Amino acid sequence: MKRLLNVILLYSFPPFCFSQKNIYDASTISDSLKKNAHSVKREEIISFEVKDIGQAYLSVHQVITVLDAEGQDELMFVQPSDEFRKLTDAESKVFDGTGKSINRYKMKEMKSTATGDGLVVDGKIYYFQVAAPSYPITVQYDYQTKYKGTLNYPDYRIQRPEQSVESSNYTVSVPADLDLKFKAQQIVLSPVVSTANKNKIYVWKVQDLPSVPYEEGAVSYESSYPAILLSPNKFSMDGNDGDLSTWKNFGLWYGNLSQGSINLSEQTKSALKEMVKNAKDDKEKIEILYDYLQSNFRYVSIQLGIGGYKPFDADFVDNKKYGDCKALSNYMEAILDAVGIVSYPALINAEYNKQPVDPAFPHNSFNHVILCVPGNKDTTWLECTSTAVDAGTLGSFTENRNALLITPGGGVLVPTPKSKASENLFTLHTNVALREDASGESESKLETKGEYREEIMQYVLNEKKDDQKEFLVSKLGFLQPDQFDLTTDQKNNDNTTFRLQIEKVPEFTAGSKMFLNPRIYKMWNAALPKTEKRTKAFYFPYPFIKTDTTIYQLPENYTVENLPKSRAVTFEYGLFKTNYTYDEKTNTVTSVALLQLSQNVIPAEKYMELRKFFGNVIQEYTEKIVVKKK
Repeated sequence: MKRLLNVILLYSFPPFCFSQKNIYDASTISDSLKKNAHSVKREEIISFEVKDIGQAYLSVHQVITVLDAEGQDELMFVQPSDEFRKLTDAESKVFDGTGKSINRYKMKEMKSTATGDGLVVDGKIYYFQVAAPSYPITVQYDYQTKYKGTLNYPDYRIQRPEQSVESSNYTVSVPADLDLKFKAQQIVLSPVVSTANKNKIYVWKVQDLPSVPYEEGAVSYESSYPAILLSPNKFSMDGNDGDLSTWKNFGLWYGNLSQGSINLSEQTKSALKEMVKNAKDDKEKIEILYDYLQSNFRYVSIQLGIGGYKPFDADFVDNKKYGDCKALSNYMEAILDAVGIVSYPALINAEYNKQPVDPAFPHNSFNHVILCVPGNKDTTWLECTSTAVDAGTLGSFTENRNALLITPGGGVLVPTPKSKASENLFTLHTNVALREDASGESESKLETKGEYREEIMQYVLNEKKDDQKEFLVSKLGFLQPDQFDLTTDQKNNDNTTFRLQIEKVPEFTAGSKMFLNPRIYKMWNAALPKTEKRTKAFYFPYPFIKTDTTIYQLPENYTVENLPKSRAVTFEYGLFKTNYTYDEKTNTVTSVALLQLSQNVIPAEKYMELRKFFGNVIQEYTEKIVVKKK
């Protein structure tokens, strides 16, 4: 550790001591590194020293010039600190565009916030925002972290989007009998490897890397940009030694942490058996117990115990009625076990734009736990943190990944199913009573499923009235109502009804004519980002099917002058259909629309078709239903 600290002490001296040019002066950056960049990593020296199976030290020195306001994220210092990864020292220095020192901040001047969900305090995040009076501006970050637990070696994140790199190197020293694994990502880069005092030394160096463009909607940052992923072969967390040389061995370690946690009381087991006694098969038992979990337990984020890997006992969750993902999955495993159904927890890297973990590179990329119930004919996956999704539905949050099943025989990588558009339904039926003065009232019946149901339950049903109205207008694109009322079918949370009083229903009026929008809300209003040539796939949060029926009841002395033409727009992964009719007998105009996206990951070569498709959807809303006085 003393040797590592000496590396950092070197940088307390003036900037000209170890570099031929002043790396704090923005004018010394070459034009090639400024091109398409908002920041430049001038100098980076990272040293990670593994002392033994359970202890390591990280030392980081960075000098970054921020060229303009679009690179201001680099002016925010953020580092976590907890029992297993403790930030021991940190300092920030600030230089103006000419390299003149203008400020210096020590760790004690930085802000911190506790992590956790209010129930426990399990760590801190230290952060500090450097103010930029003008650009360019240069910041220097120096910090050290002590690792008391070595499951997660810090990856070498070489480059951020729209950032060029002048000089960067990463040195890892690890005992030769432990060694490590590494994998290059989005870069061809090999280390220089040597030995010293029973240690293996790995050194990666890069220089003069041009900026990498940012592509909105692409795969997650962790997979998109140049990096070297690092992983231990052997590790220890809180005295629990483990092996990450294979997925099987990692699964054995994780499974051992939860030994004895399936410990429900006999009273609870009896109640669970009574709950499912009339179920016709295991599938119905799973649905009954999953509904019980969703209705009676809540998710909280807690990272206690062996670095957040050991779950709370099932009996604890049964009494407290809360838990994090691993605790709720463990509890679901326990209540299934109580009725004779075998299931396995599964580690997974969750988020709609994550890549599957590499079967050939055991590496702890996981951030979530779900449950797998194997069956004779098919497998049932359970998202135990959700209060809305159906049993057997995962959604794009964890779809199409490699999940690590924690079985008695160790870890087994298995693919999760791909999400389907039919699992995420948004069906709206609206009646609008239009008055002669252009005001009106509407009643909309909304039926949702999957991700849409979860959104409505989370952001609408239990919120205050003003927040409900805000969601309706800003998220769903409804006209701003003067009065608003929402009700939910108590027997079926899938169904929601809302009534609006609207001062002006038409988009505009001209003389005796009213120009009505196809619907009183925008079925789609998000223009996709422009791009000359896309290189990465575009990710939507989930595939979906949206259907809408809007019926305008016209005033008695009004009739239709013009209806938009019905249309059908398709591309490989999407469908948009509309139809308009006028019923003279009832004096009503009916607008029917269907918007479907069959998959949420669109290949880069199909992006321009995708953008054109949704451009047509947005353009359709500009067409008007024209009604006039008879």
